[in-house]
Amino acid sequence: MSAIKPEALSQAIIKTLEEYQGVTEEAAAKGIMQTAEAAVSELQSSAPAGAGRYGSWDKYLRGWKRTKLSQTKKGYSEVIHNPKRYQLAHLLEHGHALRNGGRARAFPHIAPVAEHAEKMLIDNIKQNLNH
Repeated sequence: MSAIKPEALSQAIIKTLEEYQGVTEEAAAKGIMQTAEAAVSELQSSAPAGAGRYGSWDKYLRGWKRTKLSQTKKGYSEVIHNPKRYQLAHLLEHGHALRNGGRARAFPHIAPVAEHAEKMLIDNIKQNLNH
């Protein structure tokens, strides 16, 4: 450790904080990617299985993807979505009105994964900061 003159102290602190900022941004981006991958695989395994009236749910299950939205100075973000069967996601999650009255049963499978992903994200970022 070298001695720092009082007039150079502020510059040394700024330099150290800038280095740490790079490390934390990297850890956050890596944590977001890890969490998104885990959430997609969890969605694929927790979504309704079997065959419905109009065929199997295989295409819906395989349709979940993660897409990198942006990596800017303001942050890094990814979105988890089902680009091919997006119409079904809301209907399955919340149920819907039937043509002849009544309601279709809801299959909540997105909300539990979202809650778990929130907790997982914090853990992944902490783990990446410690490495």
